[in-house]
Amino acid sequence: MKFLKLYLHANVVLVFMTPYGYAQNAAAQDVIPTTNSSEKTDSYIPDYFVQYAPRTALDMISRIPGFQIIASSSKRGLGNGGANVLINGERISGKTNAGDQLSRINASNVVRIDIVDGAALDIPGLSGEVSNVITKNTLMSGSWNWNPQIRDNLRPNFLKASATVSGETGNLSYAATLRNNSFHFGNRGIEERFLADGNLIETRFEDGQFNGDNPGIATSLTWRPKPDHIVNLNAEYNFFNFNTVERSQHTSIISIPGESDDNQTIFSRAEDEWNAEIGGDYEFPTGPNALGGKLKLIGFYRFEHSPTVSRFDTFSDTGAQTGNISGSRFFRVADEAEAIGRAEYSWSNPKGQDWQIGIEGAFNYLDIASDFLTLNPSTGDFVEIPLPGSSSRVEEVRTEATLTHSRSLSAKWDLQVSGGVEYSEITQTGINGQVREFVRPKGFITTTYKPNDSLNIRTKIEREVGQLNFFDFTSSLNLQDGLNDTGNANLIPEQTWLGSVEFDKSFGAGNTFKAKFYAELISDLVDRIPVGTDGDAVGNIDSANRYGVDINATIKGDKWRIHGTQLDLVLQLRNSSVDDPLTDISRRLNNDIKTRWQVAFRHDIPKTNWAYGADVNHEVRSASFRLNTISLDTKTQPFMEAFIEHKDIFGLKIRATVLNILDQQDDFNREIFTTRRDVGVLDVVEIRNRPFGTGLRLNVSGTF
Repeated sequence: MKFLKLYLHANVVLVFMTPYGYAQNAAAQDVIPTTNSSEKTDSYIPDYFVQYAPRTALDMISRIPGFQIIASSSKRGLGNGGANVLINGERISGKTNAGDQLSRINASNVVRIDIVDGAALDIPGLSGEVSNVITKNTLMSGSWNWNPQIRDNLRPNFLKASATVSGETGNLSYAATLRNNSFHFGNRGIEERFLADGNLIETRFEDGQFNGDNPGIATSLTWRPKPDHIVNLNAEYNFFNFNTVERSQHTSIISIPGESDDNQTIFSRAEDEWNAEIGGDYEFPTGPNALGGKLKLIGFYRFEHSPTVSRFDTFSDTGAQTGNISGSRFFRVADEAEAIGRAEYSWSNPKGQDWQIGIEGAFNYLDIASDFLTLNPSTGDFVEIPLPGSSSRVEEVRTEATLTHSRSLSAKWDLQVSGGVEYSEITQTGINGQVREFVRPKGFITTTYKPNDSLNIRTKIEREVGQLNFFDFTSSLNLQDGLNDTGNANLIPEQTWLGSVEFDKSFGAGNTFKAKFYAELISDLVDRIPVGTDGDAVGNIDSANRYGVDINATIKGDKWRIHGTQLDLVLQLRNSSVDDPLTDISRRLNNDIKTRWQVAFRHDIPKTNWAYGADVNHEVRSASFRLNTISLDTKTQPFMEAFIEHKDIFGLKIRATVLNILDQQDDFNREIFTTRRDVGVLDVVEIRNRPFGTGLRLNVSGTF
């Protein structure tokens, strides 16, 4: 572990620089979160976060015991509620990522963060714990972050960084972020191929490199032209340049034509994408004065242009034909867009009962043009091969109307009920062109019971309509694994009944325990199905179910005089069931989580600027089933990292982290059948082991 030496050297440097940077408010390390006048709200003031030296509001929220941000960017449309984060009591506009928005708020501008139960708010659709970040007026300020990283067998990544500036002038507040989410990943190792009887027929030494740059700029504006009038605007523009190369050197143990050889293969894929989005809303009072109602108009638009190319080549140094003996190319240009308009009218009556009517319209499309070419070895030219269904345009027009009602049933009970209906029309052009219409009910019922100040019991029943991936409507090729994904023009959105009960217990002094039990009844499950005699496509399965429990706990050592320590524990247990569309045998959902656990420890040493800690986690997933393969990704060891941090070196916070201490590696097993799994027999088994080594990551941040 050569990076361990670098890690120790970094620690020595930090030790010698300590006298120059000591400015920690040690007294703040014993601060316990205060509670404001509301019995249903916990308030965290800036003093609570001093020991962590946060740079942004995101840094602060990540240190609140037991709270986890739930994003809204992956949801169908906008809907009501959104992310479980508010800023000055207002929802984040459109589909803007909550983490990105919080990272634009300097920690010095945060007055406090309130944690409140969503059902007790007058914002329909929010349930569970919600954070409300209260900020203050300020002049221009900013923060920046630089995250270089080095890893075994990879070129260093020095380009991951971000900088944010924010401020207020008059009734206008603003923020802008310039960032590059650069990444360099890779792994290398041996893959072995066995016949069904266990005989080894071939070994392959493989090396994969995955690199990308994702520079972009994002801005947000909030304007309050007069009391109770609020205008929000968010916009961003990003590039995404991705390149991957995987080389595989084959060594035949038993020569079997078509199954083993001594060739070399090279697979590469590149994408040169740009995307842009803009979203905004305007809320203002309107309607009868007796209602005190507010109308909120919301708009959102996103466009993405993604040209990609995949290449697969086979080379040989032996046999009658040498050099490039086969090759294929798959070119695809995808343009996709989403436009959403939504209107919400909300009002409250004197009894504290809240109502909201929401109307939403959306238009989505995906326009794809693809070309598939193969090499003619005798001429060296690539010849185009028809791939039916690979070029198409898919559109969806959708409208929905909802009515949501919230009320306090008593001092201990809160209730929120929402009902609505959705209409959508899906149109596809090209060889599989057709028009289909759907009408779906949707809604939820949530309750919160608070028997005492330290315990919340939340329940939720919801009818949800899923979002289709339009790429599944068109045919494509996976050149690396030789897989053909048939387009399915008959896909319909899956629908789910979800039920959950959550217990949220506080033991004081930041010690918390949460357990959420849930179950899902899924109809029209989107999964892989057979099409025709040899087609493998994403399609619908009549029914499936999933259930599990999510547990997390935070233990702070202050209660036991181990000051500055915090232990965070996470455990997820999940089971699922679906009848395999080929065999009718019950199995788990494809690639579904079976178990996941995480243990994170941090110690902020009292009366110093030093902190250290470690994080270890592990995840087990179910297998993925296709027409003639069963594959499984596995991790041999948990992933562990450890860090040491100094919070004030000439005003900078510097953290050094050693990655993959337990030497986790990427393992992959695949069973290949002679034909469809229901009629064929096992042919070949592939077992892949790819270590990716240790690494060192540096995090340097500051403010201005």
